[in-house]
Amino acid sequence: MNKTKMKISILSMSLLTMSFLVITNAFGAMTKSFPDVPVAKIQMIGTVPSLGTLIATVVVGTLAVKYSKKLLSLIGLGIATLGGLLPLLVHSSIDVLIGCAFILGFGLGFVNTLIPMLISIFFEGEERNAMMGKNTAMNSLGSILMMLGGGLLGAKNWVNSYWVFLLGILVFLLVLFALPNDKVDRSEKNASGNIFGILKHLNGYVWLIGFVTLLMGILYTIYPTNLSIIIGQKELGSTSITGIINAVGTAGGFIAGFSLKYLNKVFKDKIIAGGYITLGVTFLLGRIANNLILIGIGGVLSGFAMSMIMSTIPFYMSVLSHKYELAVSMMLFQFMNSIGGFISPVLLNLLHIKVGESSFTFGCVSCFVIGIICILTNLGKKVLSNSVKEG
Repeated sequence: MNKTKMKISILSMSLLTMSFLVITNAFGAMTKSFPDVPVAKIQMIGTVPSLGTLIATVVVGTLAVKYSKKLLSLIGLGIATLGGLLPLLVHSSIDVLIGCAFILGFGLGFVNTLIPMLISIFFEGEERNAMMGKNTAMNSLGSILMMLGGGLLGAKNWVNSYWVFLLGILVFLLVLFALPNDKVDRSEKNASGNIFGILKHLNGYVWLIGFVTLLMGILYTIYPTNLSIIIGQKELGSTSITGIINAVGTAGGFIAGFSLKYLNKVFKDKIIAGGYITLGVTFLLGRIANNLILIGIGGVLSGFAMSMIMSTIPFYMSVLSHKYELAVSMMLFQFMNSIGGFISPVLLNLLHIKVGESSFTFGCVSCFVIGIICILTNLGKKVLSNSVKEG
């Protein structure tokens, strides 16, 4: 199988991984369409996909040791596309929209979990690390295309934002015809074990990196779910402006993803710490900004932060895992990311942190603290020194 076609098919799936954020551009307009619905409930459309993803990761982790990753990818793409397009037909109830968001998230849970599995199966060493970076770059490109398209389509009617999920059909066809069938690992350890047994024996650093992923899921979710509210509070624009800011901002992730090898040379084993500090600067700029230029710069930095952290974490997990553990390790990665995104607004509410500027302040302080802790504990160096050497 041509390796170029393989890369294209895998990376095409990455275009959809952040697609659940498309409708966050329209939260401001939706509050006008549903004036009696609490803002927190409307925000659930942007966070409930994480619950669907959360459940799907457990399902995928169980199925991936038994069935072809290509088959599971096609199933996930089909479910995600269905969940994204259904609101075009039924959109008169917030509860229905939340249900569609759950379906979308469930499908994306398949896709998001399988992408790093496929990369870890088909690529090794530096090529694997580079593909992880390209994966996050394509995440950002997908965000640019879908959020810009969604923002423009939804400028007059927010419902039209959902048309962008037609992209899912194209990705489905690319995977169907270009991705090779993978061979399921039926090694003795894999065949005789089970998901809970494998989890129990994972390297301790896999669990530590999983916790770092959980924190990233919580903190990064604050940004897109509060950005349109921040822009509204500062009276800087509308839904279409938020979509454009998001699209321009995620260009940072696209650039960072394809520049990961250079970022690794600069930050070395401190790249996760650098990512958290960069995200902290994003929140700081959003908090103090009084114009769209500063908010746009913050958006670009958020893309850099996302790429630096979310491409490094699955790479770290892959080097800490034996081959038969890869499916479960990647399940843990996506599970922690999803649960972080889902509990983010709940956690802020429990802490009595208001939406908008207060949420950005919390995100800023938290990111700086975590970044400093990662530096002081030499997290990256310890992970790499404990990597698995397959015989």
